Amino acid sequence: MAYMVRQTVNSMYLNSPSAAAARSAVCRSPTQSAPLTTNANRDNSRASVAFARTARKAFEATYGTPVFTAATALRSAGQPNVVSIDYLSSQRDFVRDSKRQIVGHMALALCDGKATVLTKSPPADVSSTSWSQPSPTDPSVVAVLRTASASERFVEIWRDGVLEKSVDVSSVHGQFYADSTFGRLAWSHSGTSVVYVAEKPEYEKAQPDKSADEAGDDEGEVTDEIAGSVAGIADPRRYTFAGDWGETFSGKRPPALVVFEVDSGSVCVLPPPEGVSPGQAQCLDDCIVFTGYQHTVRKHGVVYCQNRPSGIYTCDFEGKDVRCLFSGSARSPRITPSRRGVVFLSTATGGPHASTSELLHYDLATGSVSTLVPIIAEPLGAQQKIGGTLLPQGFVGIYADQLPLEPWISPAEAPGREVMVFSSTWRSTTAVLALDLHHRVLSLHSPVDGSCDCAVLGANGDIVVAKHSTPAQPESLMVGEAKQLGQELSICWYKIGHPTAGNAEWEVVCGSQSGESRLESIFMYPSKPDHETRYFWTDGNPASRPLAVVPHGGPHSTYTVAYNPLAAGLVRLGFGVLLVNFTGSLGFGQNAVLAQIGKMDTLSIDEIQEAASSIHALKAGDIQRTVYLGGSYSGYTGALLAGRAPGFYSGIALRNPVISIGENAAMSDIPDWAYAELGLDYSFEAPPELTPEDFAAMWRASPSRLVDKVKDPLLLLLGAGDRRVPPAQSYSYFARLKAAGAPVQCKVYPDVGHPLNTVEAERDSFVSIVRFFASALKK
Repeated sequence: MAYMVRQTVNSMYLNSPSAAAARSAVCRSPTQSAPLTTNANRDNSRASVAFARTARKAFEATYGTPVFTAATALRSAGQPNVVSIDYLSSQRDFVRDSKRQIVGHMALALCDGKATVLTKSPPADVSSTSWSQPSPTDPSVVAVLRTASASERFVEIWRDGVLEKSVDVSSVHGQFYADSTFGRLAWSHSGTSVVYVAEKPEYEKAQPDKSADEAGDDEGEVTDEIAGSVAGIADPRRYTFAGDWGETFSGKRPPALVVFEVDSGSVCVLPPPEGVSPGQAQCLDDCIVFTGYQHTVRKHGVVYCQNRPSGIYTCDFEGKDVRCLFSGSARSPRITPSRRGVVFLSTATGGPHASTSELLHYDLATGSVSTLVPIIAEPLGAQQKIGGTLLPQGFVGIYADQLPLEPWISPAEAPGREVMVFSSTWRSTTAVLALDLHHRVLSLHSPVDGSCDCAVLGANGDIVVAKHSTPAQPESLMVGEAKQLGQELSICWYKIGHPTAGNAEWEVVCGSQSGESRLESIFMYPSKPDHETRYFWTDGNPASRPLAVVPHGGPHSTYTVAYNPLAAGLVRLGFGVLLVNFTGSLGFGQNAVLAQIGKMDTLSIDEIQEAASSIHALKAGDIQRTVYLGGSYSGYTGALLAGRAPGFYSGIALRNPVISIGENAAMSDIPDWAYAELGLDYSFEAPPELTPEDFAAMWRASPSRLVDKVKDPLLLLLGAGDRRVPPAQSYSYFARLKAAGAPVQCKVYPDVGHPLNTVEAERDSFVSIVRFFASALKK
């Protein structure tokens, strides 16, 4: 199975008696230092401790479910109705406070519309594995990139489950890149070598000078051209500033392609093209295809940003003969099964950090680029052919950060047919789409009515593996059989397992759809009061239920009806939760994305308030017990609302909010964000000086200027290592609010970045938010 280990929001079931016993044992371990105990600790009321425990248990119950990140399937040769599945999930371990990568295997019988599990192997922890990929010529041979420790890295070759070769590459290059932006492990077509991405080697540090001065040493010209550690000094290049790629890549050296020869075990780090950081490598017969992120004067933060200058490149296996096939915010190259072309995503360079992508095809024989799926300005009112491709009714465009690693299916009825399956945001849903490259037909293969969320994990032959979830049900696997009838492709889905429904319901609520507005929200709420809702909702009357308004960040992102552990945790405790997709959200057409530009401090603010008021009008939430929770951009809108609409929210919790746009532009890894959202010009080749005029425009749109207007309780939750929205602006905001007498609290999590996604930060921030809301709702 091909899989990747990522820092994703995934989880682990740990509510069993054995897990509780392990946690208790850890707490009682005599080798651990006892925590500082004060009289205040000992005098805690039993009710306060019980409430905190309830909040913590809600966190573990909702965050403790696995999230599937990759999967593949294979039909049995002798039993065509039997399918074996390998899958990777990431799960939280609440005892070790870590996120663990788990691989599993099962065999299924597909019969009579049902999937019956025949065998299921015990899960195996592969947290030390960065990548694993079977050989295209012999699936029993698997290449593995292994990180044994912070300083130990190995490339391993396994044959039939037996370790055949292990090569220590720790001194050859730095850490493996195991993320979706740069990382990949790919075999050559012949199966004789593998290509992967790792940090460039570190230049030598200073070594003792063992040579003595000799006569004639001063002869010749003195130049700056010194390589290596000589004369008792470090290699002069060791401390030359190169910069990194921002949030999630802090301190990482630039990426490089690495070629490993299987027979000899030799390792070669290829020199990257000038001004290009390579990643996402794939192999053709005689060359490597990769995404190259381009940089001239500086690197701009790339994670969550699809608008960065980049291209699709090729080079030979020595890093020579570099060619740029396409330039213009391209990513995610996938070689077609015929090996005659490369399909990839492309987004407009500059402007919004995420928007509609087009799907392009590069013909390796002719060198021509054609558009398979174009940019869609407005949702299509009917099935329509655009640019030679037939698109389905209601199609909103492609909104996908990356394509699946293994996206190709070939229905048994049409052998050799090249069909790509992938996922894309479609309004408030993630949908499964399939593109027939031969007939140029794009088809929809999952519901888009808000009833569920489906995302492709991988494909092989005529089998697709996907994950399925709803706001009330965590992720589960499902398998699809693809069949081709003429030009019509169908996928018959089989769900695996029977996820239990919790005490939660949801509905998609449409708001303003006139003019430029495209407001849509997902409203979640508990079905009935129970023991867990006792602190916030007991009488069963929807009108008395507290309402948490939770817009998304970005601003160009989307909430879908996928399982959301944060929202599920709040619903479990008795809140109605309103997930707001305001105009500018992805999945509603490119015009909706562009409508937000220049209106970051007005349009979304009005729509958030409209969405909240609509729930009040339906008597589905208590107008006197409404709270706000936002992060990043929605932290920004929350801080604006704290100053502009005092009294509307009983409490406002903000995670890493943008407080001063001008300060953020000066310190963030994505300075262009401030310019883009305000409609100001920005150049990646010549980043502009932050002029007084631009700063004034940013100041007028900033929450920082409204400090004296804030009256309602406010909680700040900050990551000390946040590169995207550096916390200095929030430290200043906190101090000024305190000086103004505002009821404000602040929590800072060391060594945590923008998403606040370590297990400890997630747990503490969730419990802190719940306790803060409880206190605010009493006032």
